[in-house]
Amino acid sequence: MITYIVSSIGFFIALMLQYGIFSRWTLLSGSADIVLLFIVALCLHSNVKRLWVQVLIFGAIVGAISAIPFYFIMAFYFAIFLAAQQIRKRIMQTPLLSMYLLTFIATLAWHALNIAYLFIKRIPFDLSTALFEIMLPGLLLNILVSIVIHAIVQEGNRMITPKGAEV
Repeated sequence: MITYIVSSIGFFIALMLQYGIFSRWTLLSGSADIVLLFIVALCLHSNVKRLWVQVLIFGAIVGAISAIPFYFIMAFYFAIFLAAQQIRKRIMQTPLLSMYLLTFIATLAWHALNIAYLFIKRIPFDLSTALFEIMLPGLLLNILVSIVIHAIVQEGNRMITPKGAEV
């Protein structure tokens, strides 16, 4: 129960940091996505049984305040959860490498979904600008910030659930 409360508090802190600070901290036009990184780190390190429900709730909250339809974000966060479970089963020997891999894949997939959404809605945009001024700088910032988010979530998880404890 305490892990659900602490992860929810961590999510709201990440959400406030994302919309208050990191959305204005840009490189060219790309910015770091702290909420995405928190979800990735939480899915990689948490041993909670019903984490997928919490991930869907987090997706609904982000979808409620975002311009993109909430079901896109919920489905995307659930896909991150499933990918994290597969990575944990197969290559969790190095957690930081797993964080980098999932951050890279999730960031590229998120930007590709946003571009596809703009294309479907027939909103005019320049593809080269979207790729080179938004996607690549956002990817670089996400990779750099993922080190800090990974360390915070990993240490918080160690403090909440001692080694060998059943959740």
